[in-house]
Amino acid sequence: MRATRTAADTVEFMEAVAKQTEGKQVHIVWDNLNTHRDGPTDRWIEFNARHGGRFHFHYTPIHGSWMNQVELFFGILHRRVMKNAVHNSLAELDADVDAFLRRWNKVERKSFRWTFTGYPLQIGARAA
Repeated sequence: MRATRTAADTVEFMEAVAKQTEGKQVHIVWDNLNTHRDGPTDRWIEFNARHGGRFHFHYTPIHGSWMNQVELFFGILHRRVMKNAVHNSLAELDADVDAFLRRWNKVERKSFRWTFTGYPLQIGARAA
């Protein structure tokens, strides 16, 4: 894990994933963060070519309101584990996140209700 979120960081992470999953088909589900999209060099096409075409990239919809449910959970995690906390190493942070997840899954788990019903149909001006 790195403190930055650059394209180079993402490629480095994915190279580690590739090494750990040699010989296997890998499906990656990504949001629309700029480092996940192909840039001027088509970094993910080149990456996949280097690894035998075994990576399958899937992107979430640009306006994926269902992601709000995920964001709610990460908000809870942030407030309970990271906000106002001091972690002297990534290992300490990892341990605290793991402890939170264990407690959440054992004691506090609950479903988040998705109430989005869609946008109203938008009709443009009609020709006379």
